[in-house]
Amino acid sequence: MDQIMSGKERAINMNKKMHLGWFTEYSPVGWDYSSAATGDWRKPDMFQEMAQICEKGMFDFALYADQLGINSSFNGSIDNYVKYGLNGTMHDSTMLAAMVAAATKHLGVGTTVSTTLTPPYLLARQLASLDHLTSGRVIWNVVTSGNSSSFLNFGIDMPDHDERYEQADEFLELCFKLWSSWEADSLIMDKETGVFADPNKVKPINFEGKYYKSQGPLNVVPLPQGRPTLIQAGQSPRGRDFAAKWADAVIVDAHYLEDMKAYYDDIKKRVVKFGRKPEDLKVFFIIKPVIGQTEELVNASLEALNNPPNSTIHATLSYLSANMDYDLSKFDLDEPVPHIDEKEIKGGQTTLSRFYTSGRRPTLREIAIKEAAGNKGSIIGTPEQVASQMQHIMESVGGDGFVIRVNAHERQYMQEFVETVIPVLQERDLVRKEYTGKTLRENLMEF
Repeated sequence: MDQIMSGKERAINMNKKMHLGWFTEYSPVGWDYSSAATGDWRKPDMFQEMAQICEKGMFDFALYADQLGINSSFNGSIDNYVKYGLNGTMHDSTMLAAMVAAATKHLGVGTTVSTTLTPPYLLARQLASLDHLTSGRVIWNVVTSGNSSSFLNFGIDMPDHDERYEQADEFLELCFKLWSSWEADSLIMDKETGVFADPNKVKPINFEGKYYKSQGPLNVVPLPQGRPTLIQAGQSPRGRDFAAKWADAVIVDAHYLEDMKAYYDDIKKRVVKFGRKPEDLKVFFIIKPVIGQTEELVNASLEALNNPPNSTIHATLSYLSANMDYDLSKFDLDEPVPHIDEKEIKGGQTTLSRFYTSGRRPTLREIAIKEAAGNKGSIIGTPEQVASQMQHIMESVGGDGFVIRVNAHERQYMQEFVETVIPVLQERDLVRKEYTGKTLRENLMEF
């Protein structure tokens, strides 16, 4: 998997199709790329055009990351993040999801909202409304918020890692009750009788827990999906349990095949532990293949990715520091990172550990280069080779699909992927050729 496959790729029998998603954020990231598409990232056009390309490729969804503050994790200052337009300079992903939905017909649209920093009734109402506006295409990326800057903006103390998940469990329990406070057949809208809805089928929920209280019912009529589709990125043991209990899909940031396999097997066991079927939770691996029409073009791309400028390395370390809410600037670039006590990491606890599996000891510089390249799984080659490697990962791991992690400025990249790799996958009957479901969940659970 670490090199371009040569010769004819081994034919692999696999009956299960792959799901595909696009993952990005409503931010300036990529604005300075030499290949950046023209346009204004503050406006919806770039995101709408990218989503339309994804829809042409029969993707399941477009998902937008979000956070609620400008980070100061790197060097204890917001300067790097503001100077380079990095983590934290983001606009509201829910607003963007609505704009993208208006420009597409089948593609799911995903917003990221924090359970720790959002009132549950407000969240339940917003997403229910958006599900109606999109005819059942909303996906909620459930996060607990792991960066202290967000909490400082709200003037509240940041709970520890596991407590945020305890709070999120109760948050989801409340939201599920609100979304079901109107029975599915409660809406009547009979003009002859003048009856809008059956009051016997709309009830208060009178919820009271450790963190939240809500009388209900929700003042939004039953959702097209029943409830929004839920996606999560739990990597820690506590996060995995949360995803296994609540989510319809999970996105996984793993660089190596053995780590993908270990995660997939572990999360599916956890799903069963919570009384669900393994197929109830779809596992997506984050990738960004290096694609070229010839091996010469592929090698040229690899050379550029493996030798990024210092500004890219420092920007990437700022990004990783923000994910962890831990300052990596204190470590030597050309030495492996010393052991860090998990209790010191307030954010993503597996942000660095995924680079150190199976006895690997990369330096901080090597970690930054690999993270900046974004090519999880080391998928490299011509369209045929990329399709074969994606197929190989799915067969070896047993996963359900991939999310392509590119920003809205990389329209040329996404066009190439959809126009060259997707036809190969379709010819092998590994991805859908048409949308069959009416809602996002129907498409996600189709195979």
